Amino acid sequence: MTSDLQKLIALQAIDLRITALRSEITALPKHVARIEAKLAGSKAKVDSALAAAKADEATRKKHESDIQDQQQKISKYRDQSLNVKTNQEYRALMEEIKFAEQKIATSEDKILELMVAADDRKASLKVADAALKADTAENDKEKEEARQRTAADEKELAELTAKRNELRTEVSEDALRHYDRVLKLRGSAMSAVHDDQMCSSCSVMLRPQVFQDVMKNDQVLTCDTCKRILYYAPPPPQAENQKNAQPVGEGAPVPGEASPR
Repeated sequence: MTSDLQKLIALQAIDLRITALRSEITALPKHVARIEAKLAGSKAKVDSALAAAKADEATRKKHESDIQDQQQKISKYRDQSLNVKTNQEYRALMEEIKFAEQKIATSEDKILELMVAADDRKASLKVADAALKADTAENDKEKEEARQRTAADEKELAELTAKRNELRTEVSEDALRHYDRVLKLRGSAMSAVHDDQMCSSCSVMLRPQVFQDVMKNDQVLTCDTCKRILYYAPPPPQAENQKNAQPVGEGAPVPGEASPR
């Protein structure tokens, strides 16, 4: 295989890896943003549950204050009833007392409802708080892994970039120019050809003479269809036990059949 083909094959492997690394480096901040958004959602649920509990507590205290006010009114009306001189005044005070007692009963019902709701809110807050702690731990872990992955990717990217620059100086200008043009257009510039005689990238069958020339790997040839640079990749060598395996029908008995006598 010519030096140009060898170098271009190696160059494409590096270029593809560099593209993958850059994509990963770009994607990692987005991944961190997603887990931070999830954490913010969990924190918002906890804050909402705490705010609701605080509002319920304030409402309960207001009802308790209203009950005290109505109890004071009832005490005052009872004191006044001892000094009234007419039945009409007495009945009016009894009506006021009855009205105050109804208000007390309503406030007590509201307090009871808040107490029942408070138990549900405590359970919800416990669940939300547990989710927040789990998401916080996951967030810290994911961010640290993303930081380490980014550092490793950037280190590998720097090493590959240096190797890529060195390789490019060792390839002829014409071959490199064609490689760059096709790489930019197709995303890959090299294409292996196997014994099926097809360009492995675009699956177009090569003309017999072109295939014979490609098999030599002694010049830069391109696919007529996709313009990628072609190189022949022979099949992997068979293992020794496969070479020595005797095919069925050549002296070996077929499974399930009786051996000839």
